Amino acid sequence: MSAGTGGRSGARRALPWVALVLGLALVVAVAGRGPEEGNPLDPASTGPLGTKALVEVLRGLGGRVTVSADRPGAGTDTALLLSDDLTPERRQGLLDWVARGGTLVVADPGSGLTEVEPVGSTRIGLLDAEIERRCAVAALGDVGRVAAPGGVVFKVPEGQAGPGGRGSPGAGVTRACFPRNDGAWLLVQPVGEGTVVRLGGASVLVNQELGKADNAILLASLLVPVEGTVVQVLQPPLPGGGAAGLGDLIAPRVRLALWQLVVAFVLLALWRARRLGRPVAEPQSVQLPGAELVVAVGNLLQRAKGRGQAAGLLTDDLRRSLAERLGLPPSAPADQVADAAAARTGVPRERVLRTLTRTTPGDEAELVALSQAIDTVRREVTRVR
Repeated sequence: MSAGTGGRSGARRALPWVALVLGLALVVAVAGRGPEEGNPLDPASTGPLGTKALVEVLRGLGGRVTVSADRPGAGTDTALLLSDDLTPERRQGLLDWVARGGTLVVADPGSGLTEVEPVGSTRIGLLDAEIERRCAVAALGDVGRVAAPGGVVFKVPEGQAGPGGRGSPGAGVTRACFPRNDGAWLLVQPVGEGTVVRLGGASVLVNQELGKADNAILLASLLVPVEGTVVQVLQPPLPGGGAAGLGDLIAPRVRLALWQLVVAFVLLALWRARRLGRPVAEPQSVQLPGAELVVAVGNLLQRAKGRGQAAGLLTDDLRRSLAERLGLPPSAPADQVADAAAARTGVPRERVLRTLTRTTPGDEAELVALSQAIDTVRREVTRVR
């Protein structure tokens, strides 16, 4: 065995152990998270991925903050949607609240609340650099840069106000801020008398990122523009508690590929099940009906001059058939069969017994006479009820 082959074999043997070590490390990393860290985006969590710091900052600025999964009421000024697990009915109710004058900040870039098209990420190569505002939205005048690692950027609709504030402001105009990679990380979309602010990710909200750049100023400007603003933070779902089912978690292209496999299987089954043309008759190796078998055995016995064997077959068949007819066991002796036949049918016992115990015929004529006598006894016995 060469050294290269031995090295490859050793590597293959080591792969299961490497996978086991990585699996154990993953379990330790997941299970080793302290209970104080809480769930990601949880407004009550002080962990790195929680949002309790944001809630406290908003309250410190004079905002009247509540955390609830219910739809915002008429007295709510602004709302924050951390994760969109809403049903179509709840989503429409939230849009109705916005249309009556509310301001909704959506931190879930995959939310279907309003129409947006992701076109890239906030990364520049392998770096998550800070993003400059570069827009003329008055509410964001105090914000210079934001740090949004792992965020996405949205396509700016044509004819709308893009970076730099160009475009005619007014109802129905989408404003784009924080441009990066031919898109914008923040979109301001008018809905009725209210506004929906789409963020390209929730990383600016979490505890470990809130103090970087102008993240806190951005969120304070959007959610608590003035002291006394009533803010509702929509409680994100617990892990495993969302409204999405298993089918919703499958990507559309994966679902399409699965349907293609189903169609291919059906077509294969139809192709294999269909027979083109008439069925092909396969000749049997030996075609020998029962009557021909009897004739063939008789011819063999005749050539061998086995008159005694033929007589034995005939008388033995008569004895078994009469015994079955008379309710006797198939192995009943000839004298017992003759007694039963005479008692139940009136056929003379001696004739039945003589037929059943006939000796070897001397010639073929006697064999024929024996077969005729056997048929006569069979008919006389079987015709009696």
